Amino acid sequence: MLIGKGSRRPNREKIRNIKEALGTALNLPEETAVTVTELTCLEEGCAPIETVVALLQPNTPPKQHKIHKSTDTVDADDLMQICNSWGFDVQSNAFETFNTEI
Repeated sequence: MLIGKGSRRPNREKIRNIKEALGTALNLPEETAVTVTELTCLEEGCAPIETVVALLQPNTPPKQHKIHKSTDTVDADDLMQICNSWGFDVQSNAFETFNTEI
């Protein structure tokens, strides 16, 4: 969801692909959720649009990573960065087909 000015909506298919790609690469169990939210920042000094990706696991504090761009422009390198920031060591080819999916 885009919060703030404008009526542009994030691409739902791209968000679904981000969630699925992370779930597959990290071999996440069914009870784990990945959320993807696109936000517009109206405060001075912050990026105009950011994508926040969170990992919600039972009995574990949530993990979150912010990417300072829209969901439409998230790519395989961003997904690797998310996994690394969450402490997961994934293979460099885990997201090789992600950039061609949409």
